[in-house]
Amino acid sequence: MKVDYDSEGRSLLFEFGEFGKDDHVEEMATGECIVWVLDGHANSIQLLDADRDLKPLDEVAERFDFDKLELRAAALAALAAPDREITIEVGAQRLLGAAEAA
Repeated sequence: MKVDYDSEGRSLLFEFGEFGKDDHVEEMATGECIVWVLDGHANSIQLLDADRDLKPLDEVAERFDFDKLELRAAALAALAAPDREITIEVGAQRLLGAAEAA
C-alpha cells in the first residue's frame, strides 16, 4: 500500500491500486473519511483532519475487511514523515507459529 500525509491539507491518502480507478465513492459515518471502491473493494482511502483523529479508519477496516492495526501503523508512519509517499508491505503475522507451539 502507498500512504501519504499532506501536511498542508491535513489529510492522509491510502492507495491500494491505481488511483482514480473506481466504481463509486463511499463516505464513512463521520464524514471525515472517503473510500473509493472498485469491484467491491476499497481502492483508495482519504482521511481528512488525520492529525486530529485516526478513529474513522476503524470503520473502514471493519466495512472493507482491512486489519485495523495495519491501517493505523501505515497512518502513523505517514504522519511521522509528512509530504512524502511511503510504500508499506504487510506480511503475515510472524508469531503465529510461536503461539501454536506454546
